[in-house]
Amino acid sequence: MSAVLTGIVNGIRAVEGVTEQGPRKGETWKFLSMEISDMVPGHVWSCQVRSDDKDYDKLSTADLKGHKVKATIVSQSASERTLKDGRTIMQIRSQVTNVRDLGLPDEEEL
Repeated sequence: MSAVLTGIVNGIRAVEGVTEQGPRKGETWKFLSMEISDMVPGHVWSCQVRSDDKDYDKLSTADLKGHKVKATIVSQSASERTLKDGRTIMQIRSQVTNVRDLGLPDEEEL
């Protein structure tokens, strides 16, 4: 089962690297990282669009910061993340697809 997230894009950037451990060691990877603030409680979702997503190329060049978007969440994962101040938190990441630009939000939606 999937879920739909509608919110405002706080940030968007391409991320890439090389797998350092495990059976995929040495393989390169990339994805589009998006921070989306949902409309009602204002929770920030850490979202990722895979590089093999049909819309990846279009999204990676789009200026979506501040835009309202609708995205389908296809999976979620959680892992520990160490912040710059040394604290360790649990980070939930949502893999999304079918990201649709709904344009700039109305003032009442902000």
